[in-house]
Amino acid sequence: MKKIIFVLLAVFISLNSANAQIYADNQSASVTDQVLKELNRERSLLSQNLEFRIKEIDSKINNLDESIKNTNSASEKVEKLLERVKYLEERQEEIDKNTISVYKYNYSSAVLNLASMEREIKPLNLFNTSREFYSTLDAVGNPMNYDGYQEWFGKFQKYVAEEKEDDARLEALNHMLQVTGDLAKGTPFTGMFAGSLIDGISQFIGSLNRRDKELREKSMKMLKLTSSIAQFTHDKDLIETEWEAINKSLDELKELQNKAMDDNLVEILDINKNDFTRNFTNETDAKKRTQYILDISKIAENKIVEERKSNPENWKQEYHDQMLAVQNLKIRFGMLTFRILENLDKYEKLIQKYENDPFLKDEMKNLKLKLDLVRNSFESTFNPQEYIKASNEMYIVE
Repeated sequence: MKKIIFVLLAVFISLNSANAQIYADNQSASVTDQVLKELNRERSLLSQNLEFRIKEIDSKINNLDESIKNTNSASEKVEKLLERVKYLEERQEEIDKNTISVYKYNYSSAVLNLASMEREIKPLNLFNTSREFYSTLDAVGNPMNYDGYQEWFGKFQKYVAEEKEDDARLEALNHMLQVTGDLAKGTPFTGMFAGSLIDGISQFIGSLNRRDKELREKSMKMLKLTSSIAQFTHDKDLIETEWEAINKSLDELKELQNKAMDDNLVEILDINKNDFTRNFTNETDAKKRTQYILDISKIAENKIVEERKSNPENWKQEYHDQMLAVQNLKIRFGMLTFRILENLDKYEKLIQKYENDPFLKDEMKNLKLKLDLVRNSFESTFNPQEYIKASNEMYIVE
C-alpha cells in the first residue's frame, strides 16, 4: 500500500523540491502558451487575409452577376460565367485554407497538450515528498513511538507468554505476536489483531493486584492509547484504499496516453519517439522545447494538406477523432486530480477527528503541518477546475 502511495504522490507532489517543480511546470505552461500563441497569431493573420480576399472575390462576383444580367451577348455571358466559376473556385480555395489553418491549430493543440501530459504524468523523482508525510502518518499509528509504550509492552508481552497455556485467547494473541514479528517496525494495530490486543491488555490489567498500582495505572493509559491508535489506523486505512483506485486510474490513463502518442506522433506525424523524448519530454530549455513543438506543428500542417489532397472526402475524420481522444484524456486527467484533492481532504478530516484526543493531539499538530505542505504543493501545481476548463476550451471552432 505504501509503495502505491509513494509512487502516486511521486507523480504529483513535491515538498522539498516544490519551487523547482513549480518552475518546471510554469515553464511547461509557458511553452504551451507560446506555441499556441504563435499558431493562433498565424491563424488570425490568415483569417484576416481570408476575410479580405473573400470580400474582394464576392465584390468581383457581384459585379460579374450585374454585368451578366445587363448584357445581351451570348458569347460575353458565357465568358463571364466561366470567369465567375473561376472566382467561385478561388473563393473555395480561400475557405479551404482557413479550414486547414483551423485544423492545424486544433491538431497542433492536441499534440502539444498530449506532449504536456507526458511531462505531467511521467513519474518524477519526488519520493522525499510522499515519504515525509506518509512516514509521519505511519509513525502516528505505531504505539511503539509513544513515550513509555515499548518498555511497558515488554511487561505485557511477558504476561501473555506466561499465561497463554491457561487461556485460549492469550494463546491466540501470543501466536499473532510471534507471526507479526517486531511491532516496533510498524505492524498495523487494526482488525482482529487490534481487538485481540485490546482484549489481552484488559486481561493484563485485571490480573494486577493493588500492590501493582503504578503498573495498573500505566496499563490503563496504554490501553487507551492502543484503542485510540487502533481506531485512527482503521480510519486511515479507509482513506488509503482510495489510493489503489486512483493509482489504477492513473495507470490506465498513462496507457491511453502512450497509445495516443503512438497514434499521433509515430503513425500520423512519423516522428521518432526517442527523438521526441529527448527534444521535448526531457529537454529543460523552454526555448528549445518551444521550437521543437513549432516544428512538429509544421509537420502536422503538411500532413493535413497531404491528407486533404489524397482523401478530399474524409480527410478531417482521423484528425477529428484524435483531437477528441486527446481532449477526453485531458478531462480524465483533470478529474483524477479532483479525486486526489478529495482524498487529501479526507486526511484533513481525519486530523480534525483526533486533534482533541489527549494521546494523539500533539501528533495531529505535526501531521497537519506536513499535510498542509503536501496540499499547498499539489494545489500550486494542479488546479483541477482550471485544468478541466482549459481542456474544454482547447480547440477553436471552424
